[in-house]
Amino acid sequence: MKNEKNKIKSFMDNLSSKRQEKDKNSKRSEYIGAIVVNVILLYIFNNLLNWQVYFITNALNEVLWIINIAIIATIIGNIMFIIFNPEWFRHIIKMILNIFAFTAVYSIYSVFPFNFSSFLIDWGLTIALIFIVTGIVIATIVELFLLIINILARFKLINE
Repeated sequence: MKNEKNKIKSFMDNLSSKRQEKDKNSKRSEYIGAIVVNVILLYIFNNLLNWQVYFITNALNEVLWIINIAIIATIIGNIMFIIFNPEWFRHIIKMILNIFAFTAVYSIYSVFPFNFSSFLIDWGLTIALIFIVTGIVIATIVELFLLIINILARFKLINE
């Protein structure tokens, strides 16, 4: 009977380790995908004025630097996740990246480097930017709470 329990435990441990390895590989592919997407975004944002997109104004130059910093920070963050990926670390880096994103989106909102022919489109984009900024703030607060919970759980495990 004890031998069967050991076999079952061994089988379950084996399944768990395979699942964790699969999760780890899928996370790595997500981070690599995020890096690729952000490199493409970096290229697009830096060429919008050259492509003479009709609704993008020269005011984009005023915010392009912070957009570039936010995108580059995201690329670096995802590279860091590939190298080092404990849960507490992810929460900290995500909060930092959210601060960069907040700054970039708020700058876009403040400068508004767009000129659509329609007041409704301008107004709609303004409202969308406000929602995005609000979402980033909420996401940052959630990451902070998750970090605190993770730290408290780790502390509790240490004291046991």
